[in-house]
Amino acid sequence: MNGVTSTVGKAKARKDAWNKVTGAAIYAADIAMVDVYHGMLVRSPYHAARIRRINGEPARQVPGVAAVLTIDDVPGSKSFGYLEIQDQPPLADGVTRHMGEPVALVIGESKAAARLGCTLVEVEYEKLAPVFDPELAAADGAPLVHEDGNIVASYDIKEGDVEAAFAAAETILDEQFSVPRIHPGYIEPENALARWNDDGTVRVFVSSQQPFSDQLQIAQVLGLAEENVRVKSAVIGGGFGGKEDSSLAILAALGAQAVRGAVRIVNNRRESFLAHPKRHAVKIRYRLGAKNDGTLLALQVKAYLDTGAYHSFGSAVGAIVTETVGGLYRIPNVDLEVHVVYTNSPYCGAMRGFGTPQAVFAVESMMDRLAERLGIDPIDLRETNILRPGDKSYTGMPLHEAADSLKTCLENGREARERLQKIGPASGKLSGVGMALGLQPMGFPDDSSHRLEWLPDGKVRLYLGAPDIGQGLATAAELVTAEELGLPYEQIETVAVDTAISPMGGPTCASRMTYMTGNALIEAASMLKKQLLELAARMMDLSPQQLTYEQGMVILPNGDKVGAVEFVSRAAEEGRPIKAEGTYSFPNPKTIIPQFLPLGVHQILFTVACQVARVEVDPELGTVEITDLVAIHDVGRMISKSAVEGQIDGGVLTGIGYALYEEMTLKEDGQWVDSFSEYLLPTSQDLPRNYERIILEIPEESGPYGAKGVGEITLVPTAPAIAAAVHEAVGVRINKLPIKPSDLVQA
Repeated sequence: MNGVTSTVGKAKARKDAWNKVTGAAIYAADIAMVDVYHGMLVRSPYHAARIRRINGEPARQVPGVAAVLTIDDVPGSKSFGYLEIQDQPPLADGVTRHMGEPVALVIGESKAAARLGCTLVEVEYEKLAPVFDPELAAADGAPLVHEDGNIVASYDIKEGDVEAAFAAAETILDEQFSVPRIHPGYIEPENALARWNDDGTVRVFVSSQQPFSDQLQIAQVLGLAEENVRVKSAVIGGGFGGKEDSSLAILAALGAQAVRGAVRIVNNRRESFLAHPKRHAVKIRYRLGAKNDGTLLALQVKAYLDTGAYHSFGSAVGAIVTETVGGLYRIPNVDLEVHVVYTNSPYCGAMRGFGTPQAVFAVESMMDRLAERLGIDPIDLRETNILRPGDKSYTGMPLHEAADSLKTCLENGREARERLQKIGPASGKLSGVGMALGLQPMGFPDDSSHRLEWLPDGKVRLYLGAPDIGQGLATAAELVTAEELGLPYEQIETVAVDTAISPMGGPTCASRMTYMTGNALIEAASMLKKQLLELAARMMDLSPQQLTYEQGMVILPNGDKVGAVEFVSRAAEEGRPIKAEGTYSFPNPKTIIPQFLPLGVHQILFTVACQVARVEVDPELGTVEITDLVAIHDVGRMISKSAVEGQIDGGVLTGIGYALYEEMTLKEDGQWVDSFSEYLLPTSQDLPRNYERIILEIPEESGPYGAKGVGEITLVPTAPAIAAAVHEAVGVRINKLPIKPSDLVQA
């Protein structure tokens, strides 16, 4: 399967590209529908408050206002959530736990009516004391965000004898790191459109990474059977994890049910900042013990993740931090304590990297510090301690094929570093080069199903079971299908997810969809070819064993070829379409998963990378310019060459933003940063002028054509590599992101 291919690995143009660049693509906010009401939300102006009274009557008197809904109008479950933690009300239930939390939904015949109605809803609040620091929130006596306590999940892993190992260590480092809350920054803000039908069903158009989960959440809140909720995926303007949240889809459906019509809700940018998931801010205390030859002996970590006001995917992110905070290194003695903590901050959940950018920044920074303390080259130190094939991490999990790429990544990193270190700084600047490794868990145990159907005109329709969120999943799926069936890429057409007709493919997340979808489609294509041969044999009064299939043709016993379209068109006339559904189950071998591990801390597959950055720092202004960056990534096998390149470029830019610009902070006036005039995002212009990709293809045995995930690992090593380069330039060690000019000048 890893040999010469005709479509897999090629740079084919995406079929949705033209519509997207010309603005013709139809997003959920663009879908035309007659008699659409507009939903707008009354949101809490306070970080924490008790709701004494809500009076929607003045708003209902506004001409054109059709309804004002509060939590009392929810007919089903008063809360929803993920991973069995149902802690989030669709509308505030007695208290508000973060600024911007939805309190009431106003539905108007026009935006103006809904907007005016929002200003007239009377809400009487009793302000409560908020807590924003996760470490303080975890302490006894802190204000309670939720009645059951502020610690939503904890992980405690011990391996070996840490005390004895630190006693034997010849060098001990003790550092604290802090990484910020990050906004996903997608171009398209959250939105949804719902229509109530006369038969008591509801149809919802979403911009979402998991339509089937949306279907379940909507049904629970509206008190409907799941089959009475139909969710359709529209074109999605970026997700990065932040669109795994279904709250607007729930509210649009709730509004549609209330007015027995169609309701559209579109967040403005401020609402997006305040009320939808972020990357977790984390505080990490890190203690590392080693011999003077660089051999790692002991690791002790205490970390606090700020999950904000609601859980979302917080416990799962905490599990990944626990699993990756030791990096890619053999550490025989560990003591890890990781807490996921509620605060009154905007809530955090899934975002690209899912905990690894936070963990890897800390561990890679510690490795650089240790190398400096011991006078060892930082790449030599890493080479001494990296996991080898057959090694197990401190969780007891083997690294499998990912370990094969580590040495190659380091070798490429060493060559790139030596090359960049020969470049002298510009006049008045100081230059430095830094390198970092990164790892990313890939996937989680679940099933993913996708369907193929041969059409009468010879084309093949692909029913994706998971949405393409802009990363090019549909293209990858079409390339695999074309390869397996020996058809031109142009003959494969994809149908977006519709829960009424699509198989369940699972959420688009965790760097896993090309891997899962590709494997499922290989199975589906095999079944499709088998059905074709059985059909052809029946029509020609032959046995299927007498026929073979090759590149869209049925090969007869005498060597003659008949196009598949001849058979599938006749089958369609008979009302017997040829279709097949493939399902791939993510590997979850019980025999190698240590049963003592907490739920979630048992990743089977990993991807690895190395990045090398060169920076120039103005010593007077403290400004940092990244002049060169080399991104070295093992992708297993490219399915879509252009998609892999685009993922690496986009991930590097995300990592640059994490390192230098992005931070959602609480301002002196008590308001959160809530606009792109204050929250700085990198653009394509911020990609270094000298930028290089080194794409390694070391196949993953279980992957389709050897493919591995590439969506998240691309940003993981970027920030620690830049921080290491800044240190080499100016001698300042970075413990807090983003790297601010004022901090450098002060240091």
